Amino acid sequence: MFARLSLFLLSASLLQGADFIRQIHSVAGQAIIYDIPTAGDQGHVNSRPLTTDSAIFQLYTSTTTNNVTTLKKLDEKTVGTFLPQVTVQALSEDPYFPPRTRADKPYGMRITIAGMQAANSGSPEYARKVSVTRSYKLYDPATFIPTGAGGEYADSFVFRENGTFTDNAILQRLPGTSPSKVSGEESFTVYLQPTGSSPQSELAKASVQIWPVADAAISNLVQDYIYKFVPPDGSVVLNDLYPKSVTYAQVYKGPQVTGSVGIPLPDTVVAYDTYAPQKAQLALSGLEEVLQDDGQYTIEILTITPFNNGAPEILAHVSFFLKRDLSIRSSVTTMEQ
Repeated sequence: MFARLSLFLLSASLLQGADFIRQIHSVAGQAIIYDIPTAGDQGHVNSRPLTTDSAIFQLYTSTTTNNVTTLKKLDEKTVGTFLPQVTVQALSEDPYFPPRTRADKPYGMRITIAGMQAANSGSPEYARKVSVTRSYKLYDPATFIPTGAGGEYADSFVFRENGTFTDNAILQRLPGTSPSKVSGEESFTVYLQPTGSSPQSELAKASVQIWPVADAAISNLVQDYIYKFVPPDGSVVLNDLYPKSVTYAQVYKGPQVTGSVGIPLPDTVVAYDTYAPQKAQLALSGLEEVLQDDGQYTIEILTITPFNNGAPEILAHVSFFLKRDLSIRSSVTTMEQ
């Protein structure tokens, strides 16, 4: 029996290395491996003869630098007689693709399994179950580029039934000193293992990017300070703004109260619709037009993202007093002789 493959082939000119397909199957408890060269960037490749019920096909590219050859797996398919059909879908409040979420927000995974031979006593044991593992990769906190660090979490799951299974309350567990400031990705991968000595066959996989929670720092405005004139040099530094977000400063009279609606400062509005978190530094200009009367005022830095039902979230705030009117008490006395 032969398998005709249609793995995703990338142009050799883009890969700048040699491409090949690795065929893996188990015979008498031993993994047999064939490497099949690919001659072009599209088309079909015939496998070696299949002598078992299933086999794994992996598409690799290899590059050599300073006499060191590096292999990179680009795609994987498993074929066989009793293989179930499996899909994994990552779910998030943010509809962006590829899926992404924020470090403080839950995300979901939906696993759909069909054709598993759970009730067929004549099918091999491996065809009656699939296993699911959860893994992670870490990103550089400054560039948000993968660092190469990653791993697999200890927990794993086994499914022995067909159906659709959804969990919408998954919390990220990326390693880091501050859980709200981690960046990376988590993946759920469904495997089938034909025999104890054979390699796992990857049936389906889904990943979700995890971005840090934004923060802001207001400078040159002191909490509860009494100013005799409108502060001229207030500023704000914004870090890790969500890739799709609108952030701005608003001013209102009185103490800080969550949910207050104030007057936005037009020069502080920054909007992003991109693929990675952003930074910004802004002057809190335009206060002269807003602070018309003396009294207590509050400045809030707000951000709107796909989360929190689209409602603004407070990143920072400061309250202060403005007292420009000065009262002078004087007395007049006369001296009589």
